[in-house]
Amino acid sequence: MEGEFFQMKSNRVLVIGHRSPDSDSVCAAIGYAYFKNLLDEANLYVPCAAGPLNHETAYILENFGLEPPVRIDSVAATVADMNLNKPISVSPGNSILDITHQIREKHIRSLPVVDADNRLLGIVDTLDLAVFYAERLEIEGMSANPVQLSLLISALQGKVLANTGKVTTLSGDVFVAASHRGTTLKRVKAGNIAILGDRSDVQADLIRAGCSALIITGDHPVSENVLELARQERVLVISSPHRTLATAKLVMLCQPVSSIMSRNVPVAGFRTTISEVKDLVLESECRCAMVLDEDDRLVGIITRSDLLDPIQKRVVLVDHNEISQAVADIEQADIMEIIDHHRLGDISTIKPINVYNEPVGSTCTIVAYQLCLHQMEITPEIAGALLSGILSDTLLLTLSTTTEKDYAMAHRLSALAGLNLADYGKELLAASITAKGIPAREIVTKDFKEYLLVGKKIGVNQIMVLDESEIAAREDEIREEMKQLCHTGEYNLVALLITNPLLGKGEEIWVEGEKDIVEKAFGVKVEDGKCFVPEILSRKKDFIPRIGMALRRR
Repeated sequence: MEGEFFQMKSNRVLVIGHRSPDSDSVCAAIGYAYFKNLLDEANLYVPCAAGPLNHETAYILENFGLEPPVRIDSVAATVADMNLNKPISVSPGNSILDITHQIREKHIRSLPVVDADNRLLGIVDTLDLAVFYAERLEIEGMSANPVQLSLLISALQGKVLANTGKVTTLSGDVFVAASHRGTTLKRVKAGNIAILGDRSDVQADLIRAGCSALIITGDHPVSENVLELARQERVLVISSPHRTLATAKLVMLCQPVSSIMSRNVPVAGFRTTISEVKDLVLESECRCAMVLDEDDRLVGIITRSDLLDPIQKRVVLVDHNEISQAVADIEQADIMEIIDHHRLGDISTIKPINVYNEPVGSTCTIVAYQLCLHQMEITPEIAGALLSGILSDTLLLTLSTTTEKDYAMAHRLSALAGLNLADYGKELLAASITAKGIPAREIVTKDFKEYLLVGKKIGVNQIMVLDESEIAAREDEIREEMKQLCHTGEYNLVALLITNPLLGKGEEIWVEGEKDIVEKAFGVKVEDGKCFVPEILSRKKDFIPRIGMALRRR
């Protein structure tokens, strides 16, 4: 899906959860994108994730046959967010005259040059044409850039009078035979192409002198004697309706585009950011950038006028509303909606938007409620995903954040998914809770949240285990990761909440940093970096509020 995503049109809206995505944020994104696509036919809502999926979420998606969300590490505007028109291009064999007509008729400044597979070779623009005219004081030969006879005849609107040699391509030096007869014959070399008028005697002499072709101007008739001599000597004779000067200019313009095209072309891909494209366009002599797809084929051109209007990714945020938890470059995005169940954070918008923030146990509960409110069909797959998000975020409906609405939605969704609620809860728990084979860094950071409270930077992760011995056996390496995270992230406090949902006796808290914050918040003693709180804590409803209160009492 990722390749298709970067080629979508700009009517897409990204539905995305917080960094270090958990099951609630991912399932809410999938469910809300499903809901909005049923409700809004004008846009395409794409479920996304701001980081790698954890084991529990991967299990949920595989269990219900759902596609993983698109991985998005930044919402900075990119070329993929632009409406690109199909580019007008030419082949390297097109004549310079051809492109001058296209530039004039289609009111464009630049033309990309592509091969038969639409791969970019170079570019020709009005500046190249101006330089071509200014620098060529004499007619250039065709030795370096042979010209197709068909192109020449088309450009001259002329006709072939003799061609016994069956010439298809012209090459050789070109000159205008306008001087005195003797002077003209002195400059002739074998293989030359001569342009002249109705001078029959000179025409015959030029044939005898070894010219490969004559271009007779002004539609003047050519004597049968000259034509017969040309046929005998296998010399090409062409008649042009134009005067000599005009004919000479047209011959010069019949050279292939490849002879003047620039190969120094700024290129961009679908993932190139708009800020990078602006730099490319401003620094480029042709004031544009070519857009290539993943196979290096030309798909568009970006000019200065394309960058005049602001370009932004449009996003819907689910399960968060704080900059510290949002995908990178969220400040550059156009936030359309926020669907959340946490405290109000610091994200602001420049225009009014829809915000649905409700103190329930799971964002998936809010999404499911919206589907029910609008009487929309909830497929078994979507029902299963939303149910999983609720069970995950409420710890099988046991946390203090769980509400009646969570209970009601969980039962309704389990029926729609064809699942026994209790049995599936145990199944989900068994599949997702394990520390075996998981790197210590991931144990510390996979659901890590950052908060700024009373001038303190607090980092918290909460993990569930069924066997405390798994965590105890890896204490040294986990605590070392916590210590490094606290130092590199400049946190005042990093806490790891360890919960066994089957025992329900409380939580062990591992602490790095200012341990007295935890001691004052929960009335406990932190020894060897650990303490025990005799209750199951919700991070957002219990832990963070009590930490905030303790800091304010300091």
